[in-house]
Amino acid sequence: MPIRYLFLDMNAFFASCEQQRDPKLRGRPVAVIPTRAETTSCIAASYEAKAFGVKTGTPVWEARRMCPGLVCVEADHKRYVVTHNRILDALGSVLPVDRVMSIDEMSCRLTGDERRPERAAALAHRIKRAIYERAGDQMHCSIGVGPNVTLAKMAADMKKPNGLTVLGDGDVPQSLYGLALRDFPGIGPRMERRLNLFGVFSVQQLCGLSVRALSEVWGSKVLGGRWHRTLRGEDVLEPPGRRQTVSHSHVLPPDLRTDAGAYGILVRLTHKAAARMRKIDYWAGAVSVGLSFIDEPAAGGGWGRGGWAVGCRLQHCQDTLTILRAVARLWDARPRGRVPFKVGMVLSELRPARSSTPSLFEADRRAAEASKAMDAVNAEFGASVIHLGAMTGYETGAPNRIAFTQIPDFDRRVS
Repeated sequence: MPIRYLFLDMNAFFASCEQQRDPKLRGRPVAVIPTRAETTSCIAASYEAKAFGVKTGTPVWEARRMCPGLVCVEADHKRYVVTHNRILDALGSVLPVDRVMSIDEMSCRLTGDERRPERAAALAHRIKRAIYERAGDQMHCSIGVGPNVTLAKMAADMKKPNGLTVLGDGDVPQSLYGLALRDFPGIGPRMERRLNLFGVFSVQQLCGLSVRALSEVWGSKVLGGRWHRTLRGEDVLEPPGRRQTVSHSHVLPPDLRTDAGAYGILVRLTHKAAARMRKIDYWAGAVSVGLSFIDEPAAGGGWGRGGWAVGCRLQHCQDTLTILRAVARLWDARPRGRVPFKVGMVLSELRPARSSTPSLFEADRRAAEASKAMDAVNAEFGASVIHLGAMTGYETGAPNRIAFTQIPDFDRRVS
């Protein structure tokens, strides 16, 4: 199969941004954290910190124990977006950007002479130089070149940091045999266990499965066929997706770990989520809220062993007032007498506006119009200039945080 894609993966992106900003951090173990609290977790770690076992999700107190010289830096998300845009500019100066996967991953489609392995490698080196020139010499990346996006991404993972791997004709699938099953995007712990149940323990065994066997493993003929073609280097296009949820969560700083503080931040998160939903032009049919508590920290990214979560259905709507009323009713059912640690909310059962029917009731239409007017004013004069009264005192709470699968949105309507 010919090579068709170049995939760029920035190495330790957030920590590298901090090392680029401050020369004193270069060569030192660095962890990026969301807030100054020992009970929070590391968002990212430099390679110097990773050498001690510090990684994304490691509690700060544990990271300090593992790495005594660790420097913890509070995240500056606008800086990361600025650097992301410089990297996009650098990449675009060499090749047209085909797709931005996340703040630190993007791909380019290769055409014509660019598909020759030596030419693709030369382009990769030009991209690295362009990034150093436009974003800084601490901004290293690993680049993979392959016949489809999935295999190019895996090639980028083969040599880190600052590596380059080209999977050319004849390299697939044999070049994948040394990888682990979980190295494939889309194969996590649960999928790996399912593969094991079907007798698949190695990548070589995975690549040897028929379409029928892969369909049985994945429980879908469509997915089975897609995996069969992907593993053999065919260019498999992803089907267009549809937004499923809009959500926000926030680890409470120590001074807001009260019922009043948690609810104020929850209202702020609701404002942000509703504004984001209107911006992408969806309506919500359900809302849920959740809490975790200081004495039972979250495990595995959930609400925690003793966390609480509850939700309800909505008549499909877009306006902040209707959603906030539902959130307030759900909040009344919360456990009392415990110290809140993290609060969050999710808008779900989303429906595109073009598929939604506006309410026939005048009060509902006026609430929707008021929300859109609020968005317009905030976009012009600054975030939260206009807000519902329950958010008073918390207008600057829950600032934008790193989004690993999307670029943080600093539109003043939703910030």
